[in-house]
Amino acid sequence: MKKSVASIITLFILLFGVPRQGLTQNHTLTASITNQPDSPVIIGWIEGDNFTKTDSAFAVNGEVKFSLPENSAPAVVRMIFGLTPYARIMKEDPQQLDLIFNNEDIEIVLDFKDPEASLRVIHSEENRLWYDFLRRQKEYEKALSLMENEVNLLWQRNDSAKAVQASDEFNQIQMDWDQRVTQIVQQNEGTYAAKLISIKRKPMIDAFLSKEERLTSLQKTYLDNVDFSDESLIPSSAYTDKIFDYLVLFNHPGLSQEQRSVAYKKAVDVVLSKTGSNPKVNAFVKAYLLHGFEVLDMKDVQEHIRNKR
Repeated sequence: MKKSVASIITLFILLFGVPRQGLTQNHTLTASITNQPDSPVIIGWIEGDNFTKTDSAFAVNGEVKFSLPENSAPAVVRMIFGLTPYARIMKEDPQQLDLIFNNEDIEIVLDFKDPEASLRVIHSEENRLWYDFLRRQKEYEKALSLMENEVNLLWQRNDSAKAVQASDEFNQIQMDWDQRVTQIVQQNEGTYAAKLISIKRKPMIDAFLSKEERLTSLQKTYLDNVDFSDESLIPSSAYTDKIFDYLVLFNHPGLSQEQRSVAYKKAVDVVLSKTGSNPKVNAFVKAYLLHGFEVLDMKDVQEHIRNKR
């Protein structure tokens, strides 16, 4: 009796395995979570402030695992773990963590109470590089802020000798850090983490300038080193975080609503002049700005954005 085609195919698979051509082999994201409440862990992709849920699962014995598509473009995936009791009462955001996915398996360990601070990357070179940088940057910025306060105080006291010495040290620390960041980016060229790290670079704050002069200088130079032509950064918060930080520089507490509107329009003009070379990035940034100023109920700034080409 003749064997059916299906039987022959089944026998072939048993003997030789499934042919690799056409087979999709996904990557995995595995998280071991301490103190995870009885709520599902949600996963999805981000684009600026937008989040698209793709899956959810309950942790089993403190572990949750997700499948991530192979050969997809690099992007940032967000895990949402749920609300703390305080966040639930105060209507704050849930506990969450953003991870780079660049076609590698990801394995992490964390505590629900503070996902980022407790994070240990077991497997994923991209995320190990990224979170090592973020921690070092946090330490650097804390130290720099304390030193800036000291510099300001010395200048106020007219203690010129100590102020000059502290200002020199303050400026040198910034130059050393910028050189270090540049080196990290160069040594890891081609990774998605390097792109995210590069956009975190900030211009130097010259301690020999007054506080007002430093702010004016930042407003002029803050976006100078940002490459707004890279579409691969759209599926992340890199562009939107940078723009948000830039807009904050124009939000002085003492400004009237009209003055604030004028300042924001000036900032928007600078942002859109940087994004104009890439239509996709430009449209993405415009949508972000329009939504942001809609939330702030600043219709005149929204209209100004719509009129920009």
